Amino acid sequence: MASSAIAYDEVAEAVEARLDRERVRRCLGTLTELQRESVTLAYYGGYTYREVAGLLGVAIGTVKTRMRDGLIRLRDCLGVDL
Repeated sequence: MASSAIAYDEVAEAVEARLDRERVRRCLGTLTELQRESVTLAYYGGYTYREVAGLLGVAIGTVKTRMRDGLIRLRDCLGVDL
């Protein structure tokens, strides 16, 4: 008898992925507006440091600092151990 039920592993993976997205979204909310903007442009937009700096009209060093600080805060919020 053929079953159209979704395999448990697929359901578990889908739920885990959704929970991960929610955690990342929540943690992005803990960043300052400037950090969130820089990280979002780089990660979701695929822009380089230089491109983010150009889009925001700030120095590349400023973008690097915002992203470094933002990524540290995300790491801490997500509980990632390096």
